[in-house]
Amino acid sequence: MGEIAIVLGLLVAFGVLAAALAVAPAALLVAGFWLAVAGLAFGVPTGLLYHVALRRSLLAAGALPEKWWWSPTSLHDGIPDADRRWVLGWCYAGALGFLVTVFGCALVALAAFRGI
Repeated sequence: MGEIAIVLGLLVAFGVLAAALAVAPAALLVAGFWLAVAGLAFGVPTGLLYHVALRRSLLAAGALPEKWWWSPTSLHDGIPDADRRWVLGWCYAGALGFLVTVFGCALVALAAFRGI
């Protein structure tokens, strides 16, 4: 099942790349800039809320190690079941914001590569 998702993801990526190459470089630059801004505007606050929720959950469970912020995803096993959905929801939302930001940066890079 995972292989099908990878193949479909690659097909979608190639389709998006083909569509992006058909757009004027100036439009790609503007679209990429605003996508990166939107991704940061969404991803940074949700990432912050994820870290706050993770800290609170692990602190209440007595499982908060020192310097926990260096590798917070390695601590997901210690999240109590009652908090898991709440904490990981913020994690996935922050990850989505990061992906939108990366996609926007890729569009800006593509516009620069095509020579604005």
